[in-house]
Amino acid sequence: MRRSVRDLASVFLLLLAIGCGGAQGAREVVPAFPPPTPRLTANARAVHARFDPERALATVAYVDRFFRVRGNEGYQSSLRHVQTTLASQGFDLAAMRLVQLGEERATWTPQRARLALIGEGGSETELVAFANESETDRAALLVGSDAIAPVELEVVRVEAVRAGTSARGRLVLAEGEPRPLFRELASRGAVGVLVKNLAPYHRGDDAAHFGYLPAHEGQLGIGFSLSENDWRALRAATERGIARVRVEIAVRTGRSQATALEARIEGTEPEAGAIVFVAHVDEPGANDNASGVGALAELAVALRRAIEEGAVRPPRRTLVFLWGQEIEVAREWLERDVMPVGAGLVLDMVGQDPNVVGAPFLIERMPDPGAVWLRAPDEHSEWGQSEVDPARLRGHFLNDWLRASIASVQGVEGVAFPSRAHPFEGGSDHVAFLERGLPAVLAWHFTDDAYHTTRDRLDRVSGAEMRRVAAVLGGAALSMASGERADREEMIAVVRAAGLERLAWAEHAAREEIASGGALTTEREVVRQWGDWYDGAVRSIEAWDGEDDALRAEITAAREAIAARTREAEATLR
Repeated sequence: MRRSVRDLASVFLLLLAIGCGGAQGAREVVPAFPPPTPRLTANARAVHARFDPERALATVAYVDRFFRVRGNEGYQSSLRHVQTTLASQGFDLAAMRLVQLGEERATWTPQRARLALIGEGGSETELVAFANESETDRAALLVGSDAIAPVELEVVRVEAVRAGTSARGRLVLAEGEPRPLFRELASRGAVGVLVKNLAPYHRGDDAAHFGYLPAHEGQLGIGFSLSENDWRALRAATERGIARVRVEIAVRTGRSQATALEARIEGTEPEAGAIVFVAHVDEPGANDNASGVGALAELAVALRRAIEEGAVRPPRRTLVFLWGQEIEVAREWLERDVMPVGAGLVLDMVGQDPNVVGAPFLIERMPDPGAVWLRAPDEHSEWGQSEVDPARLRGHFLNDWLRASIASVQGVEGVAFPSRAHPFEGGSDHVAFLERGLPAVLAWHFTDDAYHTTRDRLDRVSGAEMRRVAAVLGGAALSMASGERADREEMIAVVRAAGLERLAWAEHAAREEIASGGALTTEREVVRQWGDWYDGAVRSIEAWDGEDDALRAEITAAREAIAARTREAEATLR
């Protein structure tokens, strides 16, 4: 398991040590994070109480029946199922619509496939086999593979082909990402590839990583992703040269745009800027991302009920719920300028059962200095780091507001479930918002040892975990949508505490870096960047709902505290 949120005791001891060492003048005591947030906690409690884990799991089970890629039959059926579920729970049809976005493209749905190794005497050993798209091995057939009647094909290793062995009319056994491999080998006459494309964190010798073939109009193209067991069997069979396999593939094809389902809870001031929740439908996994689809559907129901029953205030800002193709639908929907947008909250791989998977609940922060200069206590997930331009960093309250919401849900449940926030990495729907200068964060789990493999099925999904994620996002959104002064006061307190906490960490990390040979000028710059970022984060609270004379003094005080702590941290570095 990756490191989870640090317990308050260890944080307190570190901050105490920082505060006692090398100080120039009296230091302000770093407030515990988060400070009390009774309104945020009440909102999270209201969502948590109305979220039905069993109905969310039922939606995940339905969606997990299908191999979902952009616009195909299972993708469309999943959208219709969510629409029907929302309608059955009180959403008016006028509050929902199916939208066609993006260009029309080919769709692809696997029906059945078989890959069998032919042994001596004609015996066959099945490596991959599924009779319909709901079966486990469905994800081992590479997306875009063509239909082919039962046929016997020869298999050669990629290293032999690169050494001069002919690939014409054959399948090539290789290791790596299938698209570039297919392009290379198809140019040599191969009809397809058999690839192992597993990451070090994947587990299970029977797991195969799902993937895609590139476009290959005018030529036959097929491919299978291999588990460790399959890979070993085929490597052994090709030890002395050419092996033989029997292949059969049946697929359905068509054409479609990237259909999206949009549902709304209208705010009292629609022009204030909507809070948009997004879950992508594509990819053939239960965690990725049937869990996002099911959690978002039930979150919409829980929010609607909490508002109708008077448990929370009617939102000033409209709440939008969007399901569709990853990144493309959010990007296209935003391009249409359907309405003013305030922020994006993305649900992707939110259902991992921590008792099965071991992955903590993660909030991927919008870009901040931690995405440029990685210092303690931050760490990236195994998904990887993205390049971030420091000139484009803009402070915002959203990162720490979601951290505070996690703490509020832990208070509701009375248990500190595994969770943490980490620097920006990209790769999901939050990118579409950030591209337009809109604040957005990603809620997810990682590392999942079944990520993008045939093992990502319903038995790894937890209704309780989906409820936690929904309560975190829903509670945060309700406070953000209210427009009331008391909610903004909580935001100011949260960001002020987070800024002072971060500057204490930045000073500590800078000393460690300098002691290890790091440049003093660089470490001072990192501290300065964090101070500037949090100054912007405090100012973003005022900008969120317009100027407020009554809050200006609190905002000014928070900015001054952060500026003073920044100067102090810089001064101690020498």
